[in-house]
Order: sequence, then C-alpha cells, then structure tokens
Amino acid sequence: MAEKIRPERMRPEDYAPGESPIRKGATYVRKEIVSKGVGFGSALAIAISFTSHKSILWAIIHGFLSWFYVLYYALTR
Repeated sequence: MAEKIRPERMRPEDYAPGESPIRKGATYVRKEIVSKGVGFGSALAIAISFTSHKSILWAIIHGFLSWFYVLYYALTR
C-alpha cells in the first residue's frame, strides 16, 4: 500500500514574508497557554465570592486563591 505523504510541519516564522503555508502544503500546530489575564478559576472564584459576601476586597482575595476557594465553597455549601 502506498504511504501517505505527510506535509512538513513549520512554524509561521519559518515562511518567507508573503508566502502562504497552504500553497506550500505545510501545516503547523500552535499550543498556547493563557499567560496574561484572568483564568476561568479566578473569574469563577471572584463571581462566587462577590455574590456571597458583596465585598470587592474578599472577591480580590478569593480571586488569588482561585480553584482553592471554588472547591472550599463547593464543599461547604
């Protein structure tokens, strides 16, 4: 059976300016982790905290604790 030809994986930086990765038949995979901003756990903790305590200070503190506060809230309610 004939082998499938797999396209070469390249990063966007590897292409010449104006060159299309589709025209060359190449694909690339980009993995990215949130490095800036508020994550889902922090946003959830802030929302739960503010709803429960009506305090911005507690919401900020619980936002820093994020998932720990969410688990604590879930186990104690």
